[in-house]
Amino acid sequence: MLKIQKTRDWLLVILVNFIWATQVPVIRLIGDKLGPMTIAFVPMLISTLLFIPFLWAENKKRKGSNRRTWKDLKYFILPGLIGIFLMQYLYTLGSTLTLAANAGIITLTIPVLVVIFASVLLKEKFNIVRLIGFIIAIAGVLLTSLSDIKGASFSESIYFKGNLIFLLACSCAAFFNTYSKLLVDKKFTELEILVYSSLVGSIACIPLLIWVEPFSFSKIIDSGRIAIFGLLELSLMVYGVSMLLFFYILKRMDVSQAILGNYLLPFFISLLGIILLNEKITASMLTGGIIIFAGTLMVTVYEKQLLLLFNRRGKSGSIEAEEVQKTA
Repeated sequence: MLKIQKTRDWLLVILVNFIWATQVPVIRLIGDKLGPMTIAFVPMLISTLLFIPFLWAENKKRKGSNRRTWKDLKYFILPGLIGIFLMQYLYTLGSTLTLAANAGIITLTIPVLVVIFASVLLKEKFNIVRLIGFIIAIAGVLLTSLSDIKGASFSESIYFKGNLIFLLACSCAAFFNTYSKLLVDKKFTELEILVYSSLVGSIACIPLLIWVEPFSFSKIIDSGRIAIFGLLELSLMVYGVSMLLFFYILKRMDVSQAILGNYLLPFFISLLGIILLNEKITASMLTGGIIIFAGTLMVTVYEKQLLLLFNRRGKSGSIEAEEVQKTA
C-alpha cells in the first residue's frame, strides 16, 4: 500500500512539473501580445480571485477553535513577498537582460538551492540515494539541454547583470518551495498556502501594474483568444492546480525529494515545443528524459529500499574487514 502511494506521489511530481513546463511555451505564444508585467502578475491576481471562494468554503467548515486568525497571516508575508512577488518580478526582469540559453541553465540551480535551504530551515538530511539520484538527473538534464549549453554565454559581461538577477529569482523560487514545506508541517492546508501567499504577492504587485506597466483590461480583450486562453491557463493550471498538487505532495515527501522533478522541465518544455511551436526533438532529449525519470523514481519511490541495500553492503563490508584483521 505504501509503495502504491509513493508511486502515485511520483506520478503527481511528474504531472506538476509538466504543468509548470507549460508556462514557457504559453509565455512565448502570448509574449508579443501582452507586456511582461501583465504576463507575470495578472495570472497571479486571477488565480487568487478564483481560489478565494474555495478557501472561504473550507474555512466555513472549520469549528470555532480551529478557525484561522489574523495572527496566522504572519506566516505568509515572507513566502508572498519573496517567493511570489519578488520571484516573478526578478524572473521577468532577468529574462529580458540575459539569453534564454543562460536562463535555462541557471534554472537548473533551483533543486540544488532547495537542498541547501531544506538542510538549514527543515534540517532535512541529504543521503547517498538522493545524491546519486541528483547526479543521474543532472546527467539527463545535460543531455536534454545540449542546445542551451551550446548557445549559452556566461563570459560576456553584457549578460552578467541579467544572469545575476535570474539567479536571485531562482533563489526566491527555492526559498518558496522550502518554506511551503514548513507551512505544510504547521498543518496549513494547500488552499491556505496558495491563497494567502498569492494574496500577499498580489497586493505587492499592484504598484507595478499602476505605474510601471499600467493595467489595461481592454488591451487584454483586444489581444485575442490565444492570449486570453494563455492567461487563463497560467492562472488556473500553473499558479493554481499545480501548486495545490505540489503542496499536497509535500505532506508525505521531503521537499528535496519532490523538487528533483524540476529536472524534468527541460524535457517537458522540449516536448511542448514540438506540439505547440513545431520544434524538433532529438535522440539526446529523449535519452536525457528517460534518465531523469529514472533519477526521480529512484529518490521518490525506492529511496528506503536503496538505503537498506547500501546499509547492508556497508555492514557486510565492515564485518569482512574485521574478519581480515582477526586472521592477519
